Amino acid sequence: MTVLQASVAAFSIHLLSAVRAYVTGESLYSKGQKDAQIYLLEYAEKHREADYERFMAALAVPLGDRAAREALQQAQPDVEKAKRGFLDGGNHPDDIPGLIRLFRWFQHVPFMAKPIATWTEGDRVIQQMLDLVGRARERILAGDPWHPAVEEMRVQAPVLNERLTRLENAFSFQLGEASRTTQEVLLGLNASIAVLLTITGLGFVRRSALVQASMEAEVIHRQESLQRLLDSVAEGLYGVDVEGRCTFINKAALTMLGYAHESDLLGRDIHAVIHHSRADGRPYPASESNVYHAYRARQASHSVDEVFWRRDGSAFPVEYWSHPILHNDEVQGAVATFFDISDRVEMQAALRRGELRMERLIDAVTDGVVTIDADRKVVLFNRAAESMFGTRAADALGSPIDRFFADGPIDANSMNRGADAVDGVDAPIGRLRELVGRRQDGQEFPVEASLSRLDTERGVLTTVVLRDVTALHVANAEKRAREALEAANQAKTEFLSRMSHELRTPLNAVIGFAQLLRLDVSKPLSFEQLERVQHVESAGAHLLALVNDVLDLSRIESGEMFVAQEAIPLSMAVEEATTMVSPLVTEAGVEVFVSPGNAIAGFQSEDVWVEADRVRLRQVLVNLLSNAVKYNKRGGSVTLSSKTTDGQCEIRVVDTGQGIPADKLAGLFQPFNRLGAEDSTVDGTGIGLVLSRQLAEMMGGSLEITSTFSQGTTASLTLRIAQRPVTSPTLPSAPEQPQTLARRPLNVLYAEDNEVNAELVRQVVNLRPGVSLRVAENGTVALEMARFDPPDLLLVDMNLGDMTGIELARALHRDRATRSVRLVALSADALPEQIEAALRCGFEGYLTKPINFPELLAVLDQHSQDALA
Repeated sequence: MTVLQASVAAFSIHLLSAVRAYVTGESLYSKGQKDAQIYLLEYAEKHREADYERFMAALAVPLGDRAAREALQQAQPDVEKAKRGFLDGGNHPDDIPGLIRLFRWFQHVPFMAKPIATWTEGDRVIQQMLDLVGRARERILAGDPWHPAVEEMRVQAPVLNERLTRLENAFSFQLGEASRTTQEVLLGLNASIAVLLTITGLGFVRRSALVQASMEAEVIHRQESLQRLLDSVAEGLYGVDVEGRCTFINKAALTMLGYAHESDLLGRDIHAVIHHSRADGRPYPASESNVYHAYRARQASHSVDEVFWRRDGSAFPVEYWSHPILHNDEVQGAVATFFDISDRVEMQAALRRGELRMERLIDAVTDGVVTIDADRKVVLFNRAAESMFGTRAADALGSPIDRFFADGPIDANSMNRGADAVDGVDAPIGRLRELVGRRQDGQEFPVEASLSRLDTERGVLTTVVLRDVTALHVANAEKRAREALEAANQAKTEFLSRMSHELRTPLNAVIGFAQLLRLDVSKPLSFEQLERVQHVESAGAHLLALVNDVLDLSRIESGEMFVAQEAIPLSMAVEEATTMVSPLVTEAGVEVFVSPGNAIAGFQSEDVWVEADRVRLRQVLVNLLSNAVKYNKRGGSVTLSSKTTDGQCEIRVVDTGQGIPADKLAGLFQPFNRLGAEDSTVDGTGIGLVLSRQLAEMMGGSLEITSTFSQGTTASLTLRIAQRPVTSPTLPSAPEQPQTLARRPLNVLYAEDNEVNAELVRQVVNLRPGVSLRVAENGTVALEMARFDPPDLLLVDMNLGDMTGIELARALHRDRATRSVRLVALSADALPEQIEAALRCGFEGYLTKPINFPELLAVLDQHSQDALA
């Protein structure tokens, strides 16, 4: 009944407050209407826009209340619109809910229906006033202040104001009546409830006396039940008062603490008995304990890293909670609940030892290992990852993993998302994929990543194993570059091979037939004709030297040229070189002096031996001597000398030519750069010195050029000194004169698809009457002719149109009738690898075009002798 009375009283207060708010609102309504009328009259007389604006501002209160009334009178009341309307009407925000409730509950009750009807009628008058002012203002703004609409406003404004004043007075009176009626009803209701409460209270007191005895018995029973409940729980429980003295303790706590009876601890300072020291033996002040905090700070607390002490003086780890005991908002003490967590601590220690072993194992892994949680935050970052990303583990832990990857978030675009992806970290698990890592300094690098996933009690953990594959990328790039270089070199080799073949084939005819013209004693040439033929030979030889130099230079650049390092007597190399350039020396009118220093000339026992390739050393010396002769002046000299120091031998070629200007020396070793000599009458290619320096370096030496313009040039070739071998190499002997051959001529078959080359060989063979020559125009014909009449010697061009020379050789070897035919190649293919391939395929020799007549005749002579034997 008390609740009912209180509810009725509260209802009454709220209802009266709402009525008061309506009365207050009515005064605001009335004031707004009066102010609006004043401003309207001013506007009607003076037509000032400011008066119109003040008129509209004064009507804001009535218009706001009108909007609220119309919103509440709808079939479905718009409460929010009504709130905004009452606010615009100047009502206090705290009064608005009461205004709305009173209107909705009592709008159809007579004491409220009359004021609402008056209110509605007043709003209609205000609207008429607004319409009247609106029409008049349109004419005033249009510049016509004497329009009838303006006059109508001036006349009707007082009339409408009078009418509105009567309505406002009626509204105020009706609200007063409604307020008094409401107050009388509420007072009667409260008086009736008070009488009812008095009668009911007498009955309640009588019944309470009966219930009190029953409740006391129930309390005793509940206390006993509570003690049994406390004793039945497994965790320890005890309570303390505000002085820290034990007020109760259950059996589980007594057992864990080593006590038998509750009386052993009741009334004692429990902290001093069971919580006096920390685990390491240091004193533990009561003011720092969580139990003290509970009843002093009135806050619950929890601890997992402290110990309690048993009666026997031993300690055990506990997890405990303490809560304040409150009564009427006053602290009566605290209650503590604790567990013996010895097993848990041991298990955690074992787990920690396992984690430490695992961490050491992970840190020992050479790959980066990063583990992230379901929020993509790093929870593990091993040492390899620290080194890989340049970030300490302490800085990486807790940060998002995406900071370590330039690909952005590890999502479907960067990790090839699978069906079992977890939170943006992609699957399938275990598959390698490549990402772009980002180090602490912003440097990006390629990494291979694989994922593994583990469901734990902390959620899903995803481990990313990372490997820096920068070295692999570099190796792959180098491999691709090497393959591209090899392909380029192969293409260049094939091009040079083809170029060599195409150039040597016509040169073979040019040089060969020129030699035949010069050597033909049956039809000797005139002196002028002989000079012309020599010019042809000289030009052909120059072009052939150019082809050979280009091929040698290309082979050096591609790493395909090899030099033999052997002990070579320097005097022998010099003698061979000077012999080869002697025709050029005679023609140029230059003298060559070989210094006796270190006994270069001759084969004295004290001769100097150097480490070099015999053929390449001779090639370098011939080039240096040729340059010294060609670029000399008629009547000049070339001096060749040597000296040995510190295990090195320096060979110097000094000429008395014009020398080289200092500004051109820098381009001396540039291929095809003749330093302006291309405009002179001196033949040259511009690659001889380039080739000579590279050959010198391949033989472990060096080549340097110094020059003084108008005085001459010095070339210095330095080689390592070699130990003199026990046996000395022999100089090549001059070709022997052919012996008288046997009665049966040497049967030679020549496979050649070029008729000009075939005719040249016929002319050369005519120099050996004891040789019979047949010509096959392609490989197929050569194979048939060899089977029909096997030759003693088969000369083979390596490009026969229908097959290669190697294919012809293999076909001959497969046939028993031609298996023993001896093969010698005679081809314009002059690359070493082509020669080696032919020799491996069974060719006994390999002669290159243009044909060297002495070499070809020597081959014919040798096979003629073999045929006799």
